[in-house]
Amino acid sequence: MATIKDVARHANVSIATVSRVVNDYRHVRPAVREVVTKAIAELGYRPNGLASSFRTQQSNIVGVLLRQQRTPFSSALAYAIENTMFDQGYRVLLCSTNGDAEREAAYLETMLDMRVQGIIIRPSGTGQRMAKQISTLRDRGVAVAFVDMKPRLANAASSVVCDNFSGGYQGMRHLIELGHRRIGVVAGAVAQKGGAADVGSERVRGIRQAAADLTSDVEITYSAPFDSASFEVGREVGAALITSQPGLTAIFATTDMLALGVMHSAHALGLDLPRDMSILGYDGVMESAVTFPTLSTIAQPIHEMGQIAATTLIDHMRGLSTTPRQVVLENTLLQRDSTIRVT
Repeated sequence: MATIKDVARHANVSIATVSRVVNDYRHVRPAVREVVTKAIAELGYRPNGLASSFRTQQSNIVGVLLRQQRTPFSSALAYAIENTMFDQGYRVLLCSTNGDAEREAAYLETMLDMRVQGIIIRPSGTGQRMAKQISTLRDRGVAVAFVDMKPRLANAASSVVCDNFSGGYQGMRHLIELGHRRIGVVAGAVAQKGGAADVGSERVRGIRQAAADLTSDVEITYSAPFDSASFEVGREVGAALITSQPGLTAIFATTDMLALGVMHSAHALGLDLPRDMSILGYDGVMESAVTFPTLSTIAQPIHEMGQIAATTLIDHMRGLSTTPRQVVLENTLLQRDSTIRVT
């Protein structure tokens, strides 16, 4: 691989001159620039972008830390962020924290070492720990924005989230208005305990509030608790919930992938959906539209959330905005074929 020394020797100029051409300095004579550019092309030289970022402190690299990349929701969110960043001249380093605060901290250290200009985080750590990390990032001149979820930090950094409490409320209201009174809820262990600031807990809080506000005779039965939501988990806890609670007429799962797992179990148990049971999901991922029956869901504006998070961070990195922004997006009920009125 050709080095900057090889280019300088080939063009018969100094290394400093090659560096000025590579970094597009103005005060280089056109004839010299042409000779150096030709040498670069002939040798196939590629500048060391990371080394350049150490000198200029402008890497045009952005870190994106999401919980995981294998879920349809995370994939759609990452795609929106990456596309928006790329169109504005930035390159994205995408990392999965798996909800592990230690892993998140390790990635943040790596991002600092690579001189990233900004970071979008779906936080995993506690508020106190995250506050310390934000302070460190700001001291190093790194812009920060939260997406999907934000820690309780009194608006210390910009965030773009959806109203998960409202979404849970809206979903439960939908089922109640259809006449359902014995409703199963598939939610994780933290969400069932309540009190946390994560998206699942907010959704369950909305579900409980709707049940309290809208009717006096609704009965909620929760699935077995679990730590991480997935199709496989939905299938497992869904089967247990259906077989142990034969009187349920509807199940509200706090993610679409959980709901799809529940649907799979219901089919395997011989239920005729939605005649025997209505099923409601949450997220609005593409997969929810191709199930049988098609899945009713509380749809988040995932693409818009990613775009706004990206443009918010770009404004901070470019100095166009210095005040933290708090953006809360609304959800939409997509009533499809999996939820019907009780007859």
